[in-house]
Amino acid sequence: MRRAVTGNADTRVRDYVKIPRVIRQIDKVSFCAGVYGLMMTEYIATRAPEKFWLFYAVAMPGVFLARAVYYRMIRWQYFLYDFCYFANASAMMFLWRWKKSATVFRCIFAFANGPVLLAIPLWRNSLVFHSVDKVSSIFVHAMPCLMTWCGRWYGFGNDVNRLSVRELGADVSVLTGCLDLMVYPMFAYLFWQALYLAKTELIDRVKLVSDPALMTSLRWLASDRNSSANKYALKMMRGIGLFGADEFFDAESIKTKFVFVMLQLGYTIVTFIPIPLCYSNYYAHTALMWAAFGSSVYNGAVYYIDVFSRRYVERLAMAEELERDSQSPGLSESEIDRLMMTPID
Repeated sequence: MRRAVTGNADTRVRDYVKIPRVIRQIDKVSFCAGVYGLMMTEYIATRAPEKFWLFYAVAMPGVFLARAVYYRMIRWQYFLYDFCYFANASAMMFLWRWKKSATVFRCIFAFANGPVLLAIPLWRNSLVFHSVDKVSSIFVHAMPCLMTWCGRWYGFGNDVNRLSVRELGADVSVLTGCLDLMVYPMFAYLFWQALYLAKTELIDRVKLVSDPALMTSLRWLASDRNSSANKYALKMMRGIGLFGADEFFDAESIKTKFVFVMLQLGYTIVTFIPIPLCYSNYYAHTALMWAAFGSSVYNGAVYYIDVFSRRYVERLAMAEELERDSQSPGLSESEIDRLMMTPID
């Protein structure tokens, strides 16, 4: 395996893929894959929207696998328990198990077009083609929305390959809409939140406390004091007197955990508000989707022009200098982990 990949049986694959020239080649391949993936998504969504669910069902497991492998490498595997993955898993279950249920579809619709889709502008997700992590993040947050858009407006009919939910072409009553698009999705969200807290605060509590390097969403948000989400949340908590003027978020404190659970609950409730309108109005749904997608494109442009052009060159220069100093075909593991495994943000 080593010889086939690296050309040298003594060179580990994990070291080989971190050599500067190999990094550049991987980034080129990733860029092409990202562009072709976007082109294929657009082609299927516009040419055969009634069959887009098949593309989603086939493509997304590969995206999940890639992220699971990558996150395992950098000790971010607890991100895979976030709500966006629960929503995608629910969508997969719907497609393969409950594809005839309009109620389940509407719950997935609420997930996909509410908290999952609007996380793109909230967390400033970027369409950065050379980054497998960033492109796959866009897929995780945008594909459920696109799948439900195709299913809602093009998924009904007699074609055996359509989504085949008979009620999709009909309007819903106010009561049914409130239940299917807001009440039931909220119960499902609370179910996920209970599972998440059980996993992180009970089942894996000792593991997480003993290993601060394991990253969770809470640890990420609480430790990143420069992020807009952290600043706004802290300002709000100080404004109501819950946090002192010199007090900051601490991912291990009960108070910080309570704050973030409540803030995420509030965010989810707010993002569910436009869902009935989007479900009943094609133009409102399309506008919301395009606005979220547009934010990822703009963030990608900002990233390439303002951030990436400078940091990428600097990082490769550092890697090349370390390689020259080490006088070996690969870099030391500690240097590589510090330099190359942290994404450029």
